[in-house]
Amino acid sequence: MIDYLVQALVEAIFTKTGRGLWGLLGLRPHDVVSMISGMIFWAFVSIFAYAKMHG
Repeated sequence: MIDYLVQALVEAIFTKTGRGLWGLLGLRPHDVVSMISGMIFWAFVSIFAYAKMHG
């Protein structure tokens, strides 16, 4: 049950974001690359938001 929930959240948040980013370039990478790209994107967004709030 928890595994399914975590997998669905990772798919919805990280993997789809990564696919969208690579799709802008016309590429279709593997799911792992999409997931890592999505994680990097959301990390930068989080750091940027934190810096704007506390800076």
